[in-house]
Order: sequence, then structure tokens, then C-alpha cells
Amino acid sequence: MKICLVSDFDFRSSGYFNISCSLFSELSMRGHEVKAIGLGYHGEEHTFPFGIIPCNSIQDSFAMIVNLKNLWNFDVLVVAMDIPIQEQYVNFNIQNGNKLKYVGIMPIEADPLCISWALVLMQMNKALIISAFGTEEARRVGVNAVYLPIGIDTEIWRKPIEIERTKLRDALGFGDDYIVLTVAYNQERKFLSRSLESFAEFVKTVPDSKYVLVTAEQSPVGWKIRDLAQELGISNKVVIIERGMEFKKLWGVYAASDVFLLLSKAEGLGMPLLESMAMDIPCVGTNCTGIKEVLADGRGYLVDYDYTIRDPFGNGRRYYASIEDGAKKLLEAYTHRSTVNPSVSEYIKSRTWTKAADVLETSLKDIVDEQKE
Repeated sequence: MKICLVSDFDFRSSGYFNISCSLFSELSMRGHEVKAIGLGYHGEEHTFPFGIIPCNSIQDSFAMIVNLKNLWNFDVLVVAMDIPIQEQYVNFNIQNGNKLKYVGIMPIEADPLCISWALVLMQMNKALIISAFGTEEARRVGVNAVYLPIGIDTEIWRKPIEIERTKLRDALGFGDDYIVLTVAYNQERKFLSRSLESFAEFVKTVPDSKYVLVTAEQSPVGWKIRDLAQELGISNKVVIIERGMEFKKLWGVYAASDVFLLLSKAEGLGMPLLESMAMDIPCVGTNCTGIKEVLADGRGYLVDYDYTIRDPFGNGRRYYASIEDGAKKLLEAYTHRSTVNPSVSEYIKSRTWTKAADVLETSLKDIVDEQKE
């Protein structure tokens, strides 16, 4: 099977980059031919078993898709992007007479799925959603969606041995402090302000603690984190690390941490939760959407929300985590820090890229076989 993939291939860290590379490396090793059009890719060296074509813009990618179809005659186009971007590719395909077999891979981060976006998904040959929560939301409004169970590589995201952890903590200057970690982009939905507020309450009880944020500090759409930390009286407790570091350094920050905190207002899945769980780091997160799915059944500490609002992004709900309950759940995680939950390990081991590739491969074959008929 010949597959044309369009996705975000920004090597500085992108959820789509991780998903696309893992999934399509697996398909390539199964004998399928893959050529990727990489938005945000600048020709960096890589070892993936498929080629990546650098692409500066969505408009440029339209021309590349047409050229690849004419020169290579691929069987199916796969676009792994958010729904508003998917809409542009769906419209491009419609304007060209629906000549391309189209598969979309995407999250649905909040409920309800608005009808306008549902109609976009209905124009696809297959809509693959990366959470069970999102899949049910799509099906609820009539989309024939397929759940794509995203995997996690437990060999890469391994738990450190004790001597590694000790050296990493010393190198990072953590000493004996209890480390609360968040890895998230600095934007509205990630709600970093609420995480800081909950930590500010938590640190009153556990003063020997620090809050480490791996984020984009200077994001024009984000919080002024240092200002807020000063306002909350925790400037000396907050460590900001700029996102985009190489994997080995990022793994080291995870390995040196004690608990992972994600108080997002909504999540399509929450890959950093899976990464933390693979490394045996307990997780605290908002009791909503994809976070609730990942941390359900006692796999993590779910924080109650005070209220919800409707957001302009797809008219989806935003869940506002409680400051007090966030601090309370952090304290629970701290109190039970020596407790091992075997269900977490079982859950993570069940989330393999092989299973995810099986679902994707079956979906693609169904489309190609329909075309042959």
C-alpha cells in the first residue's frame, strides 16, 4: 500500500510528530510505502524508515499532494492534525472532486462535538480518534468514528534506576525536594495558572517542594509565568525549562521528578500522562475528557472541577479544576508516594504501538479494498 502522510513534523517536540513517527514507522516495517509531507520540518537528519518532504505551509502541502499523486499514485492520503486543519484538507479534496481516499487522525479534546466539525469528519473515508472519549463524542453525533489506541514505548520511556535518578536530581539541583512536574505548552487550554495556584497551596503543607514547568515561557498566547509565581509568593519554588530540548534531557527531567500535574481544561488524550505513567510517576489531573479516561479506575488522582464554560474553539466545554482539590490531590500523591499501583503498569503495557498500527492498517486496507471493488 502507498500512503501519503501529512502531519506536523516539528522536531522540537510535537504530539503529532511522536504519533506519526511511531505509527508510520510500524507500517513501513510491515512493508507499506510511506512518504510524509512534514509541516514544520526543516530537513533534520532522522532514522525513520520513510522519507519526509520539508513543507513550509498548508498551501504548499496542497501542491505537494497533487504532485505526489501524479508522480507516485499513492493509494490513500492520511492527515494527522487538529480538526480545524483537517477541514482545510477536506475542502481541498472536495474542490478537487474527492479524488483522494482520505483518512484523518485527530483528537477530540472536549464535549460536545459541534455539528460543523462533525460534518468535516463525515466527509472523510475514515475518522480515527485518539481517545475512547473522543470516539464516543463523534459517534454520538452520527460520525462513524474509529478509536485509535495510541501507544507508548516503554523501552524509551523507562523508569530510571536509583543511581541514575540520584545523579539526575543532583545535576538539576533538586536535592531532597519533592518535585512536581508539568510538561505542557503555554496556552489557554493547559491552564498553567491553575496548576501554579494549586501548587502554591500544596507548598504550604510541603515546603520542601518545587514546581518544574517544561513549557514555552515566552509564548505570546500564554501566561506570564514568573509574574504569576511572584504574585503567588512561590518564585523561589518554580523552575522553568524551555520546551524543545532533546529527548535524553527531557527524559532526565521526568526521571528526576516525583509527581506529574496536568490541570488542563480539556485534553484529547494527554500524552505526557502516558509518558509519566510508563516511568512510574504518579499523575494528578483534571477529572475531565481524555485525562479522566487515562487516569480512571484509580490509575491517578483526579481533581474535581468547580465549573465549566463553553469555549469558542469548537464550542467545547472547558473544565476549571478546583485550586483546593488540586492541592489536596497533590498532597494525597505525596502521602502515598511509596505506594506502587500495579494497574498502572498493566494499563501502560497494554498500550502498544503494534495495537495502534493494527487498527490503522485495517482501516487503510478497508478503504483501498473498497476502491478496488
